[in-house]
Amino acid sequence: MTERLSAYLPWILLPLLLIPLLAVHFWPRGDNTWLLNCHNELYESAQSDAMQHYMIADFVLYGSAARIYYRYFTNDGKPVANIIMQGKRLNRDDNRFPLAMDLVRHEILSPNSDLPAHFEQLVSFSDRNLLNDGVHHTSIEVLHHDPDSQSMVVRFLPSQAVCSCVYSR
Repeated sequence: MTERLSAYLPWILLPLLLIPLLAVHFWPRGDNTWLLNCHNELYESAQSDAMQHYMIADFVLYGSAARIYYRYFTNDGKPVANIIMQGKRLNRDDNRFPLAMDLVRHEILSPNSDLPAHFEQLVSFSDRNLLNDGVHHTSIEVLHHDPDSQSMVVRFLPSQAVCSCVYSR
């Protein structure tokens, strides 16, 4: 059964990746619009060296508005959880994107599955910030930018996570 599912995994994941990208691609854009699509493999160090989950993060920055979509999956492609953040971009520098998120929603899609530590930490951190300050501050810093391949290496703050992303403007 697992072998059969593995053969179909790329076809199952393709719509999950294409729908948000196509929606944002046709979204009305100006000179100050960015879509960053980032992928990360998530390891739980206490469990094993094997990948436990992976995450797809879409950052949509348009004008002064910002949205972040985190989607978490098991290593066999089963959706586990989502986090959706909405807020504003604080300045217009193309090398650093400070964001103030005032709306954070999270959902657990598979209640019987283990949740990634990244999901639990981000939910806890953002909920605490919203409760105390009414806003969750985060930032994306561009470490390397290759316009020919439309790719970036970015660091997410305050977590200090580094990730490779593709983008469109």
